[in-house]
Amino acid sequence: MDENKVMRKRVLTLAVPSIIENMLLSIVEYADTAMVGSLGPMATAAVAVNTPVTWLFNSTIMAISVGGTVAVAQSVGAGKNEKAKRLTDQAFMAVVLFSAVVLVGLLVMSRWIPVWMGAEPEIIDTAVTYLRIIAVGLPFAFISIVFNGILRGSGDTKTPLKLNMLANILNVIGNFLLIFPERDILIGDISIHMWGAGWGVAGAAISTTISRAVAAVLVILMMTRQPVIKLTISKIIPDRELLGQIFRIGIPSALERLSISSGQIVFFRVVSSLGTASLAAHQLANTAESLAYMPAFGFQIAATTLVGQLVGARDFDGARKSCSVTFRLALIVTLGFTAVLLLGADFLIGMFTPSEEVVHLGASALRIMAVAETFSTMAMVYTGALRGAGDTKQPFFVCIVSMWGIRIPLSFILVHVFHLGLSGAWVAMAMDQMFRGLLMMRRFKKNGWEKRLSGLTM
Repeated sequence: MDENKVMRKRVLTLAVPSIIENMLLSIVEYADTAMVGSLGPMATAAVAVNTPVTWLFNSTIMAISVGGTVAVAQSVGAGKNEKAKRLTDQAFMAVVLFSAVVLVGLLVMSRWIPVWMGAEPEIIDTAVTYLRIIAVGLPFAFISIVFNGILRGSGDTKTPLKLNMLANILNVIGNFLLIFPERDILIGDISIHMWGAGWGVAGAAISTTISRAVAAVLVILMMTRQPVIKLTISKIIPDRELLGQIFRIGIPSALERLSISSGQIVFFRVVSSLGTASLAAHQLANTAESLAYMPAFGFQIAATTLVGQLVGARDFDGARKSCSVTFRLALIVTLGFTAVLLLGADFLIGMFTPSEEVVHLGASALRIMAVAETFSTMAMVYTGALRGAGDTKQPFFVCIVSMWGIRIPLSFILVHVFHLGLSGAWVAMAMDQMFRGLLMMRRFKKNGWEKRLSGLTM
């Protein structure tokens, strides 16, 4: 079989389950957002005001998730299965300790966070309740993130798909039952009396937390039965060398995500200064845009896994080829979804809200970002490839420059100097993605990672 065909098959074998997983996640986010959005712009804003903060804490787990994923991928590629098992144990110990710290911190700060984020007084109580409930579920989410990453690093992208599919189904069912009050539902001419808790935004948070807990318990059970990366909780002893390897790879990725998430908080403050309608539109446009960038995450995972395993096997030429093939396939998918964003922006936002003002603002933002989706995919795939090669520092440096040197100052200028509103903020975000994509591709193609690895032993 042709070498390129073999590589495309390997890429798709890894990427397709992750793409399906991420697309399902997008669909669930659509359903979640639409259910909350039906309660009105203030409910949407109460959720939106906490989103950058949860992103911030989610980004810190990258130190363990990316470090564990890449270290396991390279160990599997090198045929060191026993080391892969020990890395799994160390990652579990680290994520449990980290989760406990984050949970306590969020619960302590929950009353002030929405205020710091610029929430208007009428949504603060709802936002605080939502954040406290979501905080309880974050440790479960962190465990799933780390273990799903390790599974993918070992080459298993189907198990995370199955687990997340179950969690997403539970989340949608929970939303349906917990957000809305008891009511009659018409299906054709048949009326069905449906029980409902009527907890509104809090119901959405409870549903998310329950689904995350179920997914975490199941992934832990699955990991105890894995042949190559088996979790042995009873035998976990801190290993400074293996923890050091995980964090050497992972900390730059965590700093990368922290630079993005902290920048998003500042960016969010710029958006929130435009009022509740713009804030709601921003949240809905972000959810709708996930339709385009979620598939790119699947290809990013494929790039990280393939490059990591090929680097572990010391096949640097194969690593470069795998990245090129992955990007070409990702680009085809991205262009299709970009057309959907451009042509269906009003429909996509209108699914979430009856407010004409919010639909207009959100659709304009979506069309602006659609222009940059190709560069966003470029950034994701080449970032994944650099991570697989163990070069996590360069993506960190690029993200600092693109977020803090482009998006933040440009958004402030376009919103507060030129008064372009939400559209101005999204123009700044699009420029950030374009710059980031070009620099990530340039870094990988320069082969600096290969020169560094040539003198190392795995």
